[in-house]
Amino acid sequence: MVRGTVVGSHVSYEDLQQEMSPEYKGLKYLAVAQEIVGDRNTLHINFNLDLDFSFSSFSSAAIASQKLFQGIPAFPDNVPIAPVCTVSLFSLRSGDEGTAKNLLSACQELGFFLLDLRGDVLGESLIDDIDQLFDATKDIMSLPQDVKKKYLHDIPRSFLGFKPRGHAKTETDEPDRFEWFNMGQDGLMGNTPLQPLPPLAHTHLPLLTSFLKHGQDVVATICSTLATQLGLPPDAFTSLQAPTKPSGTVIRLLKAFSSPALADLRTSMIHHTDFGTVTLLANVLGGLQILAPGCTPADDGDGAWLWVRPQPGCVIVNLGDAMVQWTGGLLRSAVHRVNHAPGLQRFEDRYSFALLVRPERDAPMRRLVGEDADTDGEDAGLTAWEWEVKKHRKMLGV
Repeated sequence: MVRGTVVGSHVSYEDLQQEMSPEYKGLKYLAVAQEIVGDRNTLHINFNLDLDFSFSSFSSAAIASQKLFQGIPAFPDNVPIAPVCTVSLFSLRSGDEGTAKNLLSACQELGFFLLDLRGDVLGESLIDDIDQLFDATKDIMSLPQDVKKKYLHDIPRSFLGFKPRGHAKTETDEPDRFEWFNMGQDGLMGNTPLQPLPPLAHTHLPLLTSFLKHGQDVVATICSTLATQLGLPPDAFTSLQAPTKPSGTVIRLLKAFSSPALADLRTSMIHHTDFGTVTLLANVLGGLQILAPGCTPADDGDGAWLWVRPQPGCVIVNLGDAMVQWTGGLLRSAVHRVNHAPGLQRFEDRYSFALLVRPERDAPMRRLVGEDADTDGEDAGLTAWEWEVKKHRKMLGV
């Protein structure tokens, strides 16, 4: 705990900074208590900073992420938690062999992991994007329904735009409990004309583009590391998903509705696997569940569906079916779903957003490695776009 007092007729944030030793400067968001006592001429501010962790790998951006978590009900301790490992982006980008092997293990065993963005230049830039994009997501997804419905998606012609609540079914054949708005990478990157968007979304285009570019750089690090670990050229995967080539890659803004009534304590989004290459998910509230290895989606025991606990400074990463197809099953794409948020978090609307990276439209889906590389299955002759349409229609039942 760091304590201090600043005295003056006009006390600013900079005054507080001068009272701190160098390693604490910039930690604007860590102030957890202050007392202001004054007379007509002087203010005395007593500040307390709760410093429970090392500052060597934190920036003010990372602290803003921590602040987002402090504003919500705590994640409960009495639910089964998925054993997702944490991988450091800094270590990956530094070429640490042990971290690279841990990444490969995570992608073979569970297909999910937490990527710690803190302490890395690229990661800190992405954290800053994420902090701002949470507010933008809430603003866009809170637009009136009649406004959002002007931008309905048109499957299978286009997956871009707005998907209303109840458009798809859950495993119990009940309407789903979430909305999304897909914004295509192609329009944001200038590969194709920009899709129609609400005027409010246009004000956030620089932020969306920044998140996209930083996220793609992170995905490239993951994919090149996995390729090297599998004995492939470093660009084996990245060469099939260049951001400058037309693809189905999207930024997806999501809103899953709160569950205050007992009847709402059910699945919001049906179980599925992602059908791209890599997904980066930013969320604060719980709700994401992974199907435990060896279980089937119909299993409903305590250990069948495992909750993923979001962590400050991290994104949740999972592999999609394209990586499974390209590697002949050496990598794993886990079945997952969105349930109601756990504990008291269920009373909150759950806003989140994801970068879903998919192969270039014309990329071949033939296997690059794996036991069955020479005997591809029925999907081998498909382009990535044909393959994606097939899977998306199956997921939404259209």
